[in-house]
Amino acid sequence: MWRLWCWGAVQARVFSGDVVSAEGGASVGVSCLQEECEWRGWSDFSPFEKVKVFHPGEQDGLVMTVLHETTGVVLLRKTFHTWHIYSHALDLLWWVGRLRAGRVVVLVVRGSGTYGLGDVLPALTDLGSLLARHAPPSALLAWAFVVGGRTLLETLGPYHRPSNISLHAHFLLSAAPVLPVLPRGPAPVSQERLCDSHAALGPLCDPVAPLVMPLSFVEGDQKEEDKGKVGVVVCAGGRFQYLVHTLVRLLHNRGLSPHHVVVVFNGSPTPEVLTLLELLHLRHSVVNVPLEAPSINHRLFQFYRGAWRAGLATFPDALYLAFLDEDVEVSPDWLSLLLHLAPALTLDPSLWCVSGSGSPHPAQYHDPRRVVRAARQPGWGYLVLAAEARSVVETWPDAAQTLLYDTFLMKTVGRGRECAFPMVARSRHYGVGVNTVPEIHHFYFLGLPLHDGSPVALPPPESLTQQQYESQVWARLRAAVPLNRNPCAPGFLRAPDDGPPTDLMFFFFMDNLEKSLEWAMLGECVGAWPYSTHAMHRGAVELPQTWGGSVWLVGVPASPYYTLRPPGVSVWRPVTDRQLEEHELYFSSLRPLPNITGKTMDAALSHLFLPASLPKDDDSGVSLAETNTLPSDRTSDTTATDSPNDTVSTITTPSSSANDLTPIATPADTAANLSALSVTPTHPSPLLESLLAVLEGTTKPITPHSNKINIENSEVNSIAPPST
Repeated sequence: MWRLWCWGAVQARVFSGDVVSAEGGASVGVSCLQEECEWRGWSDFSPFEKVKVFHPGEQDGLVMTVLHETTGVVLLRKTFHTWHIYSHALDLLWWVGRLRAGRVVVLVVRGSGTYGLGDVLPALTDLGSLLARHAPPSALLAWAFVVGGRTLLETLGPYHRPSNISLHAHFLLSAAPVLPVLPRGPAPVSQERLCDSHAALGPLCDPVAPLVMPLSFVEGDQKEEDKGKVGVVVCAGGRFQYLVHTLVRLLHNRGLSPHHVVVVFNGSPTPEVLTLLELLHLRHSVVNVPLEAPSINHRLFQFYRGAWRAGLATFPDALYLAFLDEDVEVSPDWLSLLLHLAPALTLDPSLWCVSGSGSPHPAQYHDPRRVVRAARQPGWGYLVLAAEARSVVETWPDAAQTLLYDTFLMKTVGRGRECAFPMVARSRHYGVGVNTVPEIHHFYFLGLPLHDGSPVALPPPESLTQQQYESQVWARLRAAVPLNRNPCAPGFLRAPDDGPPTDLMFFFFMDNLEKSLEWAMLGECVGAWPYSTHAMHRGAVELPQTWGGSVWLVGVPASPYYTLRPPGVSVWRPVTDRQLEEHELYFSSLRPLPNITGKTMDAALSHLFLPASLPKDDDSGVSLAETNTLPSDRTSDTTATDSPNDTVSTITTPSSSANDLTPIATPADTAANLSALSVTPTHPSPLLESLLAVLEGTTKPITPHSNKINIENSEVNSIAPPST
């Protein structure tokens, strides 16, 4: 147990602390001898019998407790599930980076928490930690320090599960003197009180230069023609620090007035939230979701319906409504981009939303000028026509087949239509929520860039209408050079071997636009979004590259662009056990263990740009780890099947150590003959079975540690917008 004793005058207080970290639990307590200082803290231990088989729970991981440097009051406690190697360390990094200088922080492991610290280790080292970087995957850890100051205590102890050992440590600290919370200046008293009673509020509580947002600043340079055109609805839950960051970033948007923003809550907001809204000159609305809803996702589904209704009621004359969650940050040009592209919704009924969420493909050149259209969920930070929103809320049920509201919107509002969105995101989901899948969140959201807001030339909205956009795509694909490389070998995305940079076109088997196992496999190999066929335009995906052209991935026969495939150009589809095993090896290379294998997603993606392949006659027998390439069986695998017209189609995919595919003969390009490409693998690997289950919506994606589960931190989060 960590206890805090204080005695004497306020100026002479001394804190005495004891820390306990154990596999079966941990505790932090704060108490003093003074009558007005009651014991505060937490203690959570499980019986040793239950620890023998490790099942991570709400309290397991690295627990951060933030104390007031003068009074010893607990300002914040939050558990980061760093027994998982993805996302949670980045979340910890976000929180640590927003702590005010002088605060006292205690980090203690409960259960297992050092395994997934990789992404936050540099920050912890900068803060003064000497041991965190050297902690083994299974270790007990306790560290107390002053932000911007010195380490008070740091100790760790490795252990082997199951273990009934615990780590105890002790330290003394003199309380800091009473000083002004914020420097004298324009900051109101309510802001000082907010900063004195809370932690991790970032620039709002900077002790040197706090952020003050007078009304004249946030009204800014709003264009006259945009006034009253859009209403922005922020859907808020119980995560105060997330909400502070999101609203501050939102109000830095060019052309946005706080009068055009409403923050919607499930239930009455807390006093500190009301203070924040007053400081930022924002109004709010309340939605009361019945507590008897069967689950948190049922409540969230109904909450979003109420938020849409609140937006329509608050902005009855608006032409557009934009929606934002409390854990989504936006670039300074987020709203201006949405309003620039919004006329396309009126010009073309085949579009239903404009999203600030960027293209979800890591392996592409992130050009902030590019805007594309595709069938997808609206993402985070999107805009719709107010008239469309009115029709939606009239039929929005209490529950649906899917309780993820963005999937519901895509199916019931989208109805096969598309959204326009930028290649580089103007809105990014940074928070960890109840529906977060850590590895997806890590690689495909947190790992992608957010535009810095610098002005760029955007395409006119007319260019996104179906007629003009299709004309551009067909013209580029007709000029593209067919690609016969192996997508699961290094060097797939390199520039053309001969001639000037140009677009390249690669054909893969896909007979269903709703779900495709082949696309999941291909997406993993080439660094594209693999978990669904979302973000495709008519069965095709464009991956712009730094060398000046794009690699286009075209599904056969689902995409109409497959008719551009020249005779003799192969259609990629691995069908044999050997090919599936080789793909699984490369899949694993895109899911490295950060700071354990020393490999990162960037390193894995860099293999796609290697200039040349291994010699095909190389019989050195070196391992995958030594060469960063996949093993070769030296021969091409062929599988013959009978097509409906009794012609035989031979599907060939070479060994994955060869960078180039050998052209093969296929039947004539008819729908009947193309069905001959449908070859069922003899027995898919467990990894591929998991991918297929993801596509069918029956389970979450496989992780390197499949016994891990993601449970939202119950101490600091109540009902919050989902992070899907």
